[in-house]
Amino acid sequence: MASVEEVKRRHELRLLGTTGVVGVGIGTKDGRECIRVYVAEDNPRVRAALPTTIEDVAVEVVVSGRFHAR
Repeated sequence: MASVEEVKRRHELRLLGTTGVVGVGIGTKDGRECIRVYVAEDNPRVRAALPTTIEDVAVEVVVSGRFHAR
């Protein structure tokens, strides 16, 4: 099985191309590593467009708002 880092790297550009997605990272969900997809707002259409798993790695959607550089 591929590492979470490898799975994220392979799918990051596609995930970032989803309208409303502002970032992709790695986190922990239920004690296991997961891919975190950060979204600007809690939108059912955006959630429906995102997978719940990728290559047996869980995907967690996190409503973060937009990121701003300082």
